[in-house]
Amino acid sequence: MIISLIGAPGSGKGTYGLLLASRFRNSTFLSVGDILRTSAKHDHAMKEVLMSGSLADDTMVGDSVLGHLEKTDVSATNSNLIFLDGFPRNKVQTTIQSKWPSHLQPKLALQFDIPDSISITKLLGRRKCSICGVGFNINGVDTDGFIMPPILPKEGDCKVCCNWETDWEKRDDDTAETIQKRMNVYHTETEPILKYWRD
Repeated sequence: MIISLIGAPGSGKGTYGLLLASRFRNSTFLSVGDILRTSAKHDHAMKEVLMSGSLADDTMVGDSVLGHLEKTDVSATNSNLIFLDGFPRNKVQTTIQSKWPSHLQPKLALQFDIPDSISITKLLGRRKCSICGVGFNINGVDTDGFIMPPILPKEGDCKVCCNWETDWEKRDDDTAETIQKRMNVYHTETEPILKYWRD
């Protein structure tokens, strides 16, 4: 079964999606953003879209997601769980997924609902080691009942192979201007599809 994770950028979909996948047997976490960023390394047009903060073309995104799901161990009869972060994000994408084979269509959605200010703080703190690829977050939050400490390396993690000050990279699209654009897109295009899941 495929479970769609819905929430604003920086709301914790990736962090908790990975956590959920680690807690359930035979489960996988799939991030649409990671798929598209990998594509952007070889596709200049895709890179420009991601850098602008806009959403990529719905058909292109749908084709990419479907292709990955088809390659993943999903069938109409198995009990595997896939936590899907980033799809569908708008009404057009919900229509696209409705035409997929039934066993590849997300059946449930989990909504991550936190204030924009907290999402933005966490997004601005994201870092990734350029050597080992491990992700961290240098910003912590403790306000209005939301407690989200920084996610820093533990003993035996990345710090044994890299220099925190020189080897941690920030995503190109994690700038204040681009993040605000992505938040606006979420509120205008993604929030309306919550009704689709409630129905």
